[in-house]
Amino acid sequence: MKKILLAGTAIVGAAVLASPAQADLKIDLGGHFRGYAVFNDQDEAGTAGTEDDLRSFEFKRDMEVHFTGETTTDSGLTVGVHAELDLGNEGASASGATPLPAQPGNFSFTDNDPNQLDEAYIYFSGGWGRVNFGSEDGAAYLLQVAAPSADSNVDGMRVYVQALNADVWDDGVANNSIIPGTNGLDFSYRLDYDNAFFRDTDRLTYLTPKWNGFQAGVSYAPEAGQQAVDGAFEGASLEDTTTNFEDLWEVAARWDGEFEGFGISAGLGYANASATEEAAAGPGSFASDDYEAWDAGVNVSFNDFSVGVAYLNEDTGVNEVAGTSSEIETWVVGAAWDNGPYHLGATWYNTEIGDNAFGLGLGAEDIEIDRWTVGGGYTYGPGMTFRGSVAFGDVEAASGAAADDTDFLQVGIGTDVNF
Repeated sequence: MKKILLAGTAIVGAAVLASPAQADLKIDLGGHFRGYAVFNDQDEAGTAGTEDDLRSFEFKRDMEVHFTGETTTDSGLTVGVHAELDLGNEGASASGATPLPAQPGNFSFTDNDPNQLDEAYIYFSGGWGRVNFGSEDGAAYLLQVAAPSADSNVDGMRVYVQALNADVWDDGVANNSIIPGTNGLDFSYRLDYDNAFFRDTDRLTYLTPKWNGFQAGVSYAPEAGQQAVDGAFEGASLEDTTTNFEDLWEVAARWDGEFEGFGISAGLGYANASATEEAAAGPGSFASDDYEAWDAGVNVSFNDFSVGVAYLNEDTGVNEVAGTSSEIETWVVGAAWDNGPYHLGATWYNTEIGDNAFGLGLGAEDIEIDRWTVGGGYTYGPGMTFRGSVAFGDVEAASGAAADDTDFLQVGIGTDVNF
């Protein structure tokens, strides 16, 4: 009996020794809620008498919960994990729709789950800089310089509230896009300018420490897209079926400083993804060439005022056919006034989409979009703001079945709470 007890004790001891120690991470819970009432007026496209009516008043909402755990070791190394969960982003899910490849740039398709994991990564930092590993935006976005905005949710570098319905102006019929394989899905074009191609991608990023206001970074991902569920246990993925792009690289640099009483931020970023040979895309189609994007931005502030300009150029992964363009060029100019809890701003946004950007075949002419936005906000508590803005603009597109001109007006008022 004594031997049995000793054997049992040894087994328990071995199990204790084999169990991994838990990292002593301090867990913080955060996130945001963005809620708006939005009035929209847009000219419906399509053949007279068959246009799709667009709702003129809606509530729009975006909410995330963030989990962050962090600790610093005795050697001074900071280790942390971060995950973001989208809450309640229910969309009209398109069952049976053809799966789409990862989409770069501003084109997106809604096929949402009620809850969706957004970013999930681990990071290490110290006096030598910082490393991110996992699903997180790359160096080009993390160091990008934005222009001042009227309401950053409406006309910022990454837009969250937009009433313009690009699905209608792309062919005049809702959920019946000219883009191959996307019928039944809501097609949208975001009027923003973040250099964050293939956002949901597992990548490795290194950011240098700041030296006299200067910081640089580099990112790499072997392929576009996030790891699938249980993907870490499935062995090596099939190179010729998982993605249309591989070897995603980003490099960026930024300087933030002061000169003669003026605050100055300036930055440059470059991103590249190689088209895979296995994609076998024909000339003029998406993934028939490498995808490239570069951005530049300058922001100058003095006292309560700031002005800035941002530029983004995308070569959208299409081997150009004579007489067509696959380039997207975007300019943003903004100005703002901030005094205590008060904010006022205005921006002009202009983008020109090549007639064969992403191999979409949008028509015989490029599409040009102008948007002017004015608005302001009031901070009524730490991390809490009331916001209101008016955005109006026009779309100049090729005539005919592929796309039509349209004017749009968006009036929104809401609140943004960061917790």
